[in-house]
Amino acid sequence: MHRNKIKRWVRDIFQQNTLNKGYVVVVRTGFLETGYKEIHNEFKCALEKFLTEEQDI
Repeated sequence: MHRNKIKRWVRDIFQQNTLNKGYVVVVRTGFLETGYKEIHNEFKCALEKFLTEEQDI
């Protein structure tokens, strides 16, 4: 049950940020307890940082 919920959250976050398949996501203890909204916000910040750094290369 938890595994499926985590997969749905991650899939949804990737779809909302228009990312394709081919990424590896490592989920740590406390993922579900953190909450969807917080996970989504953290992922969005990390993605923006990653894309900004990638453009600097």
